[in-house]
Amino acid sequence: MEMRRMRPSLVVATLVFACVLGAVPRAASALSEKEEIELGQKIDAEIMKKNQLDPDEQAQKEINEYGRNLVKFVKRPQIPYHFKILKDDEFNAFSVPGGYVYFTSRLWNVMRKDERIGVLGHEITHVDERHAIDAISKQQRRQTIISIILIATRASDIWGDIAGLAEQMYTLKYSRGDEQRADTGAVTLCQKAGYNPAGILLAMYKIKRFEDEAGGAPPKIFSDHPPTEERLQYLKQLLTSRGIPVPPENVQTVNMPDRIGEVTSVNGNTIAFTSSKPLKPGDTVWVMREGWDFYYEKRTAVPAARAVVITPGTTISANIYIIPSTKKVQIANGMGVYAPPAPKVENGVGSLSGRLVLSSPPAVLERLMAVQTVWNDDRTRLINDNVGYLVITNPTSDKGYVGVQRSKYSYAPMETGSTLVKFNDPDQDYWIGPIISIGRGGSTIEVKPVRALAKDKTYEVLYPAWGSDVPYDKRIVGRARLESTSPKVVLKMTSYSPGWSIADIQNGFDVYEQKSGPK
Repeated sequence: MEMRRMRPSLVVATLVFACVLGAVPRAASALSEKEEIELGQKIDAEIMKKNQLDPDEQAQKEINEYGRNLVKFVKRPQIPYHFKILKDDEFNAFSVPGGYVYFTSRLWNVMRKDERIGVLGHEITHVDERHAIDAISKQQRRQTIISIILIATRASDIWGDIAGLAEQMYTLKYSRGDEQRADTGAVTLCQKAGYNPAGILLAMYKIKRFEDEAGGAPPKIFSDHPPTEERLQYLKQLLTSRGIPVPPENVQTVNMPDRIGEVTSVNGNTIAFTSSKPLKPGDTVWVMREGWDFYYEKRTAVPAARAVVITPGTTISANIYIIPSTKKVQIANGMGVYAPPAPKVENGVGSLSGRLVLSSPPAVLERLMAVQTVWNDDRTRLINDNVGYLVITNPTSDKGYVGVQRSKYSYAPMETGSTLVKFNDPDQDYWIGPIISIGRGGSTIEVKPVRALAKDKTYEVLYPAWGSDVPYDKRIVGRARLESTSPKVVLKMTSYSPGWSIADIQNGFDVYEQKSGPK
């Protein structure tokens, strides 16, 4: 899901776990396997209230295939396992009691097959050995912390109240022994299942690179664990002791072509730079930093900011837009400026640079996509993609539109030089119109409709269709019913999809007449 911030973390999962566990009258170690399974179901339900599955069905199929093959060799086969990839930009994987194992989509996409399987084996072992249950039961001041959490959970927004206690719960760490057992378990499970037993070591190479780039802070996947360097040495010794070849850490350095100059000064969001290539106002170039490629396998120049030329000359000035990154980037003198070839946008009907300019008069409620040149997902080449979506609400004004910026392309605001392309909606017959105002306190939305609405019908709120890869039913934010038509057309939200609330709905989201059955 693209339109909201998702933050699944082991910390929050552990918080929910501790909360439920606090209600169990016996010691944690006395939990039966039946109770452990029920506990896992409750934790998973809480996690999925605030998160959505990654829509990549092939990825979900793969994680299930790898997981099923690994759990054939666990010590407690009576525990049913569930494997899920959550749509999230965090670098994380975690597990909870009762057989639930999670990857974030970012980590899944960064890891290769052997690395994914190695991490899965690690998390499966944590479940199989009941490490989380033991960690909770051994925690000093456990009852005091749980009492605070149980008080917090009486509030209406359980997730928000519990999340505020995350810092206190950082004391719930696995021991070094548990971590070594999980690493050993990963190697063992992979050996028995016929996978590469060095997969967890390959994953740790990547984790170390991520950690180094972040300034020494480990990613959430291993934030509670022993130092990464220590684990690397242990894993190498473990593989050697079993006669398994230790894969070397092969790192390539790749020089990025198309460098045209470098930054000479920085003043807030404006830079000056030299260029060997003639540029004109409005041209886009890219400031690059030294770092790792998307997969943390190659040392290379990495896009750090988009720069839009203001004034040309011997020294050129430009506005910059920082590209989101796991590393906090500060643009500085000496950073390279690059101008890789950009594809031409086809089929444009106008442009958006602070105001709408269309080749023909727009129709009321005409729908358009704002297209710009951006980096592909692994930041290896430039592509044209939708950076925003807009609906014309007042055809007589060049500001008469409501729009939604695509969050993944925050470095390319749609008002900064987009080419406008007509939007083709296969569900047009069900479309009601865009949201133009949100009354958050009462969970209401104001709509500018193309036709009259009815009190006896249910309407669906969707975030924009950025591409054909995410179908209609995966974009549903929630459902609503008509509340009033005078003086404004207002709907009241009646339900939300997992991971959504009124706070996440934006002006420009679409409202449709319900296509599917009641939910």
